[in-house]
Amino acid sequence: MIGDGELAEMLEQTRQLREGFGPTAPRPWDAATAGAELAVQLGHLALCVARRQGIDVSDYCDPGRPIGDIGDELADVTLQTLSISVLADAPPTTPQDGGSPGSEIEALLLLLVCAGRAAEAGLVSAGYRHQPTGTPPPVPEACAATLRAADQLAQMLGLDLPTEFRAMHADATAFLCSYQGAQP
Repeated sequence: MIGDGELAEMLEQTRQLREGFGPTAPRPWDAATAGAELAVQLGHLALCVARRQGIDVSDYCDPGRPIGDIGDELADVTLQTLSISVLADAPPTTPQDGGSPGSEIEALLLLLVCAGRAAEAGLVSAGYRHQPTGTPPPVPEACAATLRAADQLAQMLGLDLPTEFRAMHADATAFLCSYQGAQP
């Protein structure tokens, strides 16, 4: 389970990466953009899970862009979830322990549900979508639920999400250093 200290560290690393990646994007990001990128990263994660389940995903693979490290993809999902919070200036609450999914597929489906709610909250926060009827969770709670679901999937896969996030942060930081070094 992600603790307060780990969440604080992950939020700070997210802020660093958001600042670092800012110059690489043609337009500034907001919580809605992070929600769109969350959908991309969920697709990458689903590709990895499908492969683990023995599904032929060869039609969806790009040899020039290998996507196969499930821990890295789960960390990318986490980065975009935290990016919604950071860009909305609405940090997530500490994820609470929830019920345990019974399978990888169930865990992935619950993550998809939670991520959809987080993306929707980001759209509302950024002013791209009206406030839906009912009582959808605001950004802090929606992102906390998504983090909990990501952590549950990580645990099912035998992964430690904060450790995977640190590794992704190190890789992204190295990329940014080389990218910025290549600029005139």
